[in-house]
Amino acid sequence: MFFRRKQKIDLDTQFKELYKETNKITADAGNELDFTIKYSQLMLACRKYDQLLQLIDQGAHFDKAYFASLKESVEKEAKRVKGLIDED
Repeated sequence: MFFRRKQKIDLDTQFKELYKETNKITADAGNELDFTIKYSQLMLACRKYDQLLQLIDQGAHFDKAYFASLKESVEKEAKRVKGLIDED
């Protein structure tokens, strides 16, 4: 019989990779001129922040309050952009 070794998931490394991806999405949203695309990117970034917060809950060693505040900031920007879209 073959047994697979359980590989320990390095939550901190996984967190860092996801955070890089989230930063790129947020930066792209900041440079986007089309409000509909900008809103979509910001909402995607919010979902990524949720994933980051889950990793912290699972044991990644990062400051949860800091990343929660970053998510809140992105949510506020998304609401602002949504308001601009709704005005049109």
